[in-house]
Amino acid sequence: GRPPDAMSGLTINDRLDLLNAETVIIWGANPAWSSMGLTVNYAHRIKEAGAKFISVDPFYNDTAALLEAEWIPCRPATDTAAMLGVAHAMLTMDDPVNNPIIDWEFLRNHTVGFDAETMPEGEDPKDNFKDYVLGTYDGMPKTPEWASKICGISPNKLRYLALELRK
Repeated sequence: GRPPDAMSGLTINDRLDLLNAETVIIWGANPAWSSMGLTVNYAHRIKEAGAKFISVDPFYNDTAALLEAEWIPCRPATDTAAMLGVAHAMLTMDDPVNNPIIDWEFLRNHTVGFDAETMPEGEDPKDNFKDYVLGTYDGMPKTPEWASKICGISPNKLRYLALELRK
């Protein structure tokens, strides 16, 4: 038979693809409790393949312990602020030549509303994600410093996460 991507025109990011990962970030999840069995088995295989694990969670949970993950504590229910701070860091630290962090081609081809150019027809171009994160219209950039006050993760640790998420 044909591979799945040949049938659908899309590629599938399967758990087995994670065997090729350098870093796996587990954000607000504890699969050792919530998805026992195969999920934990795959996580062990990914770790044995050499991946580093990072856990962003209010608690140092069983999954973080099991995988010897680097734990980055985050205040409960403040994940969005932390993610916005990471997004700001990615946008401002990205240098396509010397420090490529963002896959701009992917964003151009596979997102709606990331920037003014990709907003749906009839929507205000000012309501795009990029300008929101940069504070272009509301005057409040969602910097790592801004996010840190809300989520409790240091600005430098949010920048570190941005680098770990690079393309």
